[in-house]
Amino acid sequence: MPELSPYILAALRAACEAGRIQRRLFGRLARVDYKGWHDPVTEADRASEEAIVEVLRGAFPDHAFLGEEGGRRGEAAYTWLIDPLDGTHNYARALPWFAVSIALCHNGRSIAGIVLNPVLGEVYVAERGKGAHATAAPDLCGDAACWTGGSRWRRLAVSGVARLDDATLSTGFPADAGATGVNLDHFANLLRAAARLRNLGSAALSLAAVALGQMEGYWEIGPSAWDLAAGALLVEEAGGRVSDLRGRPFEAHGGQILATNGRVHDQVIAVLARGHSGLGQPD
Repeated sequence: MPELSPYILAALRAACEAGRIQRRLFGRLARVDYKGWHDPVTEADRASEEAIVEVLRGAFPDHAFLGEEGGRRGEAAYTWLIDPLDGTHNYARALPWFAVSIALCHNGRSIAGIVLNPVLGEVYVAERGKGAHATAAPDLCGDAACWTGGSRWRRLAVSGVARLDDATLSTGFPADAGATGVNLDHFANLLRAAARLRNLGSAALSLAAVALGQMEGYWEIGPSAWDLAAGALLVEEAGGRVSDLRGRPFEAHGGQILATNGRVHDQVIAVLARGHSGLGQPD
């Protein structure tokens, strides 16, 4: 069992609060609003973020927050990046594949993160330099004793698949991809090069799948920092590699990501280089 820091314990409490809200409202939404074209938001998103911020602010009143729904709250060396409900489109359609994603950054660098799958009752945690771990959380218990006592944690490790043509990858598309074509070129090229492609509708769960060894890679153009920060740390601490689409250092606020088991990373970059979406100009 990993030694859980106060940061992770607080994030677990916060995520469980959000998960319980999402379970209660799942399939029972009175309405779905839209922040933009094909960009839904629900009462579960809003209530989950408020619950998360309340827990974390109570534990760390001097910290700042950056959430998908509430935006930035305060300025501090320690900032929590919060996606209260990653996979809102799935959730709004009662598709049971969504997550809570919470990361803590210190001076812009992720140092802790968790991803909670409320439907499966699984939680994935990572702290920089301490590895990535997972456990079952069927009751979404927020008490520290649930995590430091009888919980059974397992260490995560990326897969050993070394050939792209044996690999399973996942991706996602911006809401306006049909009009802009963003990522369609990479999708077509990697469809020919990899064994299988998937679009799960949740960046956090896609990254967790790479850390779990269930898939070999995930790439996307357009996600926000709160979508990526926790999952990217999971992949790194599980032994994988995370970069931008050209192989340059990953930045959570950079708007793009390539996360793999490390063994197929350069092969994916070579295929991505055949397209143009999100690549910009060479160094």
